[in-house]
Amino acid sequence: MHVSTLVGLRGPLVLVTLCAIPIALWAGSAPLDSRFDGDFRALTSLAVVCALAGTSAFALNLVLGARLRPVERLFGGLERMYLVHRVNGQTAFTLLLAHVVLILASRATISGSTALDLLRPGAGWTVFAGVLAFSAMLVAIVVTLFVRVGHELFVYVQRSFGVVFLGAAYHVFTTNGALGDSAVLNVYMASLATLGIAAFVYRSVLGSLLVRRRKYRVASVNRLDEFVTEVVMEPRDRPLEHKPGQFLFVNFREPFSEQFRPFLRNQFHPFSITSAPGERVLRITVKAVGDYTRALRTLEAGAEAVVEGPYGSFSSDAPNDRQIWIAGGIGVTPFLSMARSLNGHAPDIDFYYCVEHPPEAHFLDELRAIASEREGFRLTVVPRDTDGFLTAERLARKHDDLGSADVLVCGPPAMIDSLRSQLADRGVARERFHAEEFGFAKIGRQPAAEREELSVSALRSDPKQLATLFAVAFAGPFLAIGVLVGAYLLERGL
Repeated sequence: MHVSTLVGLRGPLVLVTLCAIPIALWAGSAPLDSRFDGDFRALTSLAVVCALAGTSAFALNLVLGARLRPVERLFGGLERMYLVHRVNGQTAFTLLLAHVVLILASRATISGSTALDLLRPGAGWTVFAGVLAFSAMLVAIVVTLFVRVGHELFVYVQRSFGVVFLGAAYHVFTTNGALGDSAVLNVYMASLATLGIAAFVYRSVLGSLLVRRRKYRVASVNRLDEFVTEVVMEPRDRPLEHKPGQFLFVNFREPFSEQFRPFLRNQFHPFSITSAPGERVLRITVKAVGDYTRALRTLEAGAEAVVEGPYGSFSSDAPNDRQIWIAGGIGVTPFLSMARSLNGHAPDIDFYYCVEHPPEAHFLDELRAIASEREGFRLTVVPRDTDGFLTAERLARKHDDLGSADVLVCGPPAMIDSLRSQLADRGVARERFHAEEFGFAKIGRQPAAEREELSVSALRSDPKQLATLFAVAFAGPFLAIGVLVGAYLLERGL
């Protein structure tokens, strides 16, 4: 098995193991026959299993969201970790939804009114905390997974999961049952919960004090066209060390930040680093596709900046001496850092720079100068309006060694998905395809330039999106109601 495949599986395997341990501890704490004796006990036991696994996954997702260096290395890069973070969040929600439904179904085997009692205030604070936590998680999951929101709102939605988890933890540890049967299980779940809460506090509550960041000052702002801006920053003290292709999180302070509301001024935004390692200045190149990136058009030299990073594993530092780089639009940014860092031991590279129109291909003079100085670096500009989309068929015609080359791609998600599929059909192994897919709030796999923020007018103009939101938001409650109605009808003999 390829080394990159092993690295990609390492993190998910650790997550699965950590979520499976409480189930194993619960299963070994009492005979299973007694726990699955009759419908009531069987459904309750299944609900407990879902709660243990779901709560564990929830706690671990808070750890993944804290951007801890050891955890990033475990997953082989922050972009890979955040992909797992998204899937793990969906898994946690599904398991906790199953817990709610199974608990209601177990009580419905006694009577419909017994099940309904769990949804009433008289059920007590323990149950009420669980209901509130699940309801809040439902809303946050819907917004995160199915609503295209701006980066600013997305960050606050993600932070809300820490508060939601506090309610869920209170429900878990004050409910009589599984944890009381096993001291080891109790300690394990308490440890996971503490780890999750600590990660939340580290990142979202005390991040300004605990997270290591560096201070910079904006040295110059170069507006390359009406949408694209290059920002050059110089360090206040020790410069940031990074590898070619990595990215960082940056927050621009006064006077630039004064145009935003107070609660939005300290948010950090991810951008690829375009400067070469070893340069004292730090460069990023930004395309105006959202509120914040559009506001960067007003950024001026002298503004203070705080950076965090670097992150990411997208890099040309691979053992393969034959590489093909493919950039789509602003996806050129990590390749700029790679091209600027080429040295005497650089691999043989064909670089395809895909744009809508030729004027949108920025930094061409510099890239052509690098190509003229380096025999093993060849640049091809691919304008879509004249040449169409770059395809695997075209690459195969040009390169007989396509199957043995490492292919690095950065661009819109649709472009990445299309090339991944096409190249796989052409015999390019999965481990030889490397894509920079990092991004927040990219549900729907839409290109960033086409992304729309949530608004009332947007929902009115897109009935399908509105229907999807309602379907997801009410799927859990309607399923629970269906179980209760079914139990009531069975009880009445109807």
